[in-house]
Amino acid sequence: MTHLLRKELSELINKQMIISLVVSFSIIMMMSVLMTTMVSQEMQASGTVHLIDRDQTEFTQQIIDRLEEQGYTVEQGEDFEAMAETSGWTEAVVLPAGLTASFERHEAAELESCTLLKTTSAFKMSIQTDGSREHVVSVINELLTEQYLGEEQAFLRDPVTVTPYTYANGKSSQVNAATLVGSLATFDMLMPMVLMLLIVFTSQTIITAIATERADKTLETLLSAPVPRSHIIGAKMLAALIVALIYAVVYGVGFVGSMMLSVGGGDLASTMDVGASVAELASAQKAVEELGLSMSAFGWVGAFAQLALTLFIALTAAIILGALNEDARNAQTAALPIMLCTMFPYILSMVSDIRNMEGALKWLMMAIPFTHTFIAVGCLRFHDYVTFWAGLAYQAVFLAALLWLAVRVYRSDILFVRVRKSKLKQQENEERSE
Repeated sequence: MTHLLRKELSELINKQMIISLVVSFSIIMMMSVLMTTMVSQEMQASGTVHLIDRDQTEFTQQIIDRLEEQGYTVEQGEDFEAMAETSGWTEAVVLPAGLTASFERHEAAELESCTLLKTTSAFKMSIQTDGSREHVVSVINELLTEQYLGEEQAFLRDPVTVTPYTYANGKSSQVNAATLVGSLATFDMLMPMVLMLLIVFTSQTIITAIATERADKTLETLLSAPVPRSHIIGAKMLAALIVALIYAVVYGVGFVGSMMLSVGGGDLASTMDVGASVAELASAQKAVEELGLSMSAFGWVGAFAQLALTLFIALTAAIILGALNEDARNAQTAALPIMLCTMFPYILSMVSDIRNMEGALKWLMMAIPFTHTFIAVGCLRFHDYVTFWAGLAYQAVFLAALLWLAVRVYRSDILFVRVRKSKLKQQENEERSE
């Protein structure tokens, strides 16, 4: 068994694997640096107000003075297109002529908001701020409120306050639900992402390795040796699991490092209110405890048990598909069933709550063993133990069935027949080429 394990590891852990891990880790970190830089630039830009004043009155000067009192940098220009070309403006607000006169007549006025469109990137447009418009409108409202309401302006500006309460697991806590979800989303999104990558990469690696063994005639020699077939399968699965753990460590460190870099990285950290962020995080963590959403030690054990079962299911399926695959070049196609059964529940778990779905789609997703690992953390946080334990039992039964099938495949003559057919086909191709 030890010799078999060494053989499998020597075939799986090679230069190509190491290079792919290094490249993947580098890409993750570079993407993190790129996104952090982009967000930092936009956050810094949000402290600058671009203004085109065509009214030139005492009231518009009060707008500028109030903005500067609030800590904003006001940049003025005469033409948006010219300033976009010379000063790099991407957005601005135009105070039209007659603005002050409209307010004096108690008439609604219309501002112009200008935005320079240079890309259709959804991410870039989502972080590009429209701060100038928001800041100018806010200051105008403040000035008009002070002018017309006098002493009552403080009351009328904020006549109502809202205290958010979030309910879960039959408990309540004074916290905003969005803040709470944001504090939990880091791990709840990281674990499914790493799991999905593990299944995809390791299954393709195993199928390629087994197909290569068949092409090199080493699989036939190995199956002819006086070694129990169960030892062969066990060695392949254990080697694949070790490779999967290596991938998990590399991707986990990469994603955690990228998140730490994005939160504490340079200019971005300097633009954040660190004290407010820490206070918000502490408040969210307290709410997690109050609502019973924290993971107990027993819950962690259960979650990682499902993770292990999912990996074993994927590895066993890959061993079977690899044995039935005749060409290493078709490894990606052979791994397609595993990839589809992983991608569908992963994507659906990101955009919806599979546990609370209704109808045939829910049961179709539940029939896929990988689904139960993607929803495991949610089941444990919201005390849906029936779904969790049912999923764990279903995965165990599914794994047992796959192991039985794998042993049957490797004990049968199917592999020898397919290897011989592969040899004959290769000989025919060589004869035709001659």
